[in-house]
Amino acid sequence: AGYLDPNYKRRFGVPHTGEDWNLRTGGDSDLGYPVQAIFPGRVVAAGYYRVWGNLVVVEADPWVKDFWAERLGEPLEALYARYAHLHHLTVARGDRVEANDHLGSIGKGDGGRYLAHLHLDFPRLPIPPEAYPSQEAQVRAQYLDPARVWRALAFGDRSNLLPPGPLYAPARLFVGDAE
Repeated sequence: AGYLDPNYKRRFGVPHTGEDWNLRTGGDSDLGYPVQAIFPGRVVAAGYYRVWGNLVVVEADPWVKDFWAERLGEPLEALYARYAHLHHLTVARGDRVEANDHLGSIGKGDGGRYLAHLHLDFPRLPIPPEAYPSQEAQVRAQYLDPARVWRALAFGDRSNLLPPGPLYAPARLFVGDAE
């Protein structure tokens, strides 16, 4: 499911706040794979939450937020990365993380209700970790579109020019996968 995927809303009755990531092999093939921080910051939530299962929320350092705001061309009050449906956690609330630090592993969500995958979204406001908006307007106001974020990190919409494999920005600012 992608950001505001209409099929997700039809199936579950609520809008989708981010993207669901899974290996190309699908199913539970990525169960237990490591999840790493995309950018440096502070862990503001790490624990078990209804629907999300194990969840980690990292608040970006102010200079990272400012960098992204400039790349996206809009002011940001804050910037968070929310990693959901984790199998286990390796960080705790208050921990400092750098880009590429291990946060946990891919799991199946609350009660194992989904196939293994990582739900990743980018709140732009301080949102309680258990919150889930019920209206598309709330999602648009409270979350960044991950596809737009990735295009900004690729320094333009030229993902076809990126090399395959991990993509590291200067000074370990961000970590992503060009595929």
